[in-house]
Amino acid sequence: MLVAAALAGCTASQPGPSVSPTISTATWPTAQIYHTGRASVMLTVPAGARSLQLAFSCTSGLYSVGPEVDPPRDGMCGGAQRFDFDIHSVATDTRLTIDLVVPDATRLAATMNFSTSAFTPDRVTSKECAALSAIQDAYLNADQGHDHGDVSDLQWSQLTASAKTDVATLAAQTKKSPSSAGLLGTVIPSLAEWLTGAGDHPGGVLHAPPGDFTVAEILAGQICSSNGTSIVIHSKYGG
Repeated sequence: MLVAAALAGCTASQPGPSVSPTISTATWPTAQIYHTGRASVMLTVPAGARSLQLAFSCTSGLYSVGPEVDPPRDGMCGGAQRFDFDIHSVATDTRLTIDLVVPDATRLAATMNFSTSAFTPDRVTSKECAALSAIQDAYLNADQGHDHGDVSDLQWSQLTASAKTDVATLAAQTKKSPSSAGLLGTVIPSLAEWLTGAGDHPGGVLHAPPGDFTVAEILAGQICSSNGTSIVIHSKYGG
């Protein structure tokens, strides 16, 4: 009985819960900028930093901002913007240059700080931006080829046929489920309306007149840029 009692009182040692080390960010470098014209800031990446947060505002013109290791965010000045940049793969103690590009006479204000939080682009927006990249790539290259005399009217139609179908399908999807299509989903129908209608001809994109389509193009570019998934065009004709 004594042996049984002793055995009953023995329990196997269980490992305690794993505890992640706490990272102190109190001494991490930050920057505060109030400047006229282009500015550059250099910050040293601290241990544990996974993203760079940049709050930004400027008075007029176009801007392009961001660190050298991530695609810049582009847009039109007006209102305050907040951007997150992925730097998880940048080595600790790397001297990171952040460029703030605005017109010479434009006043800008910006703050920059590192964060332990990872930056993850919105999945739906990323998918839409990738689709728009392929669509705009097809139209712009066909237009540029036509301008250079290397693409006939018939060839232009052939080169844009798949893109025309794709943009119509993309617009139909955003209209069917607007609540899940995100911010970019609000402007895609305007792009499709032009590309499948009045703009469905050589030069319809490259030489589009100011209007709903050109505004939608600008907004789409800004939305994709802010998501860190900019629209990418691979020009075949140098235009």
